[in-house]
Amino acid sequence: MTLEEGLELIENYKKGLEKFLETLPEKSVQLGSEMIQILSLNSKNEIKNLESIEKALKRPPKYESGLSD
Repeated sequence: MTLEEGLELIENYKKGLEKFLETLPEKSVQLGSEMIQILSLNSKNEIKNLESIEKALKRPPKYESGLSD
């Protein structure tokens, strides 16, 4: 898998989570407010984790100095 493919997968997953968050309030009668809060928090945390992974993947590689060949 290439970096671009990995970033695309992450972006698609984030979009899916964001869509889930948008539709979550509609489920409040079925799930209850406490479950909605838990699912919302978990989804938002997952999006933050994905954004951190994206940033790490986009950073240029660090080369360690002082290594002998």
